[in-house]
Amino acid sequence: MVEIELNRVCPNVFEDIDIQSEVWNTSLHIDQGGRYQVMAQSGKGKTSFLYFLLGLRSDYKGEIYLNQKKIPEINEQEWVLLRKRKISSIFQDLQLINHLSVAENIGLVPEYADGYNEALIRDMLRVVGIADKWNEKVKTLSFGQKQRVAIIRSLCKPFKLLLCDEPFSHLDEANTKLCRALILKRLDEERAGIIITSLDGEEGMGLKTINL
Repeated sequence: MVEIELNRVCPNVFEDIDIQSEVWNTSLHIDQGGRYQVMAQSGKGKTSFLYFLLGLRSDYKGEIYLNQKKIPEINEQEWVLLRKRKISSIFQDLQLINHLSVAENIGLVPEYADGYNEALIRDMLRVVGIADKWNEKVKTLSFGQKQRVAIIRSLCKPFKLLLCDEPFSHLDEANTKLCRALILKRLDEERAGIIITSLDGEEGMGLKTINL
């Protein structure tokens, strides 16, 4: 599992601002296996929060602990293991490689989750309406199609915590519902937690709201 503690954390850019938040400048505990949505309007630090948790940015004051260890004390080898088997993520820039195909982008995950193989992954693509894109270059897809590829890629690997940065922002209602269902299925299979950022809140996922 992945347990998170924040102690008086604040992005440097907000250091001189009096922020009223359930995340910044306070103490926050993220339960192992907990399911949360972090809600805020643009510019409040939702993306920064997720980057801080992954150790990809350090421009903040305060302390963040993963499994009772301060993030700056986690070494490179430990991060490799965390990102390989414990934490999966979907960011707004999607982190897909445009000149590679959908199949090749999905194949970049370090390993597939137990029981998952190409047939099951193709079926996930079918569920969200892009099974025919398997051999297509990512650069030929719409942003909404790319978003679905990024979601499915994040779900193919083993994880105990799924970090999602507004993952449905370019999806219509029907595809959003389908992707939500896939995510919930994988959370149950992995007995994993989730932190998802949102402007307006996600319905039907049973998430505890944290206001940023």
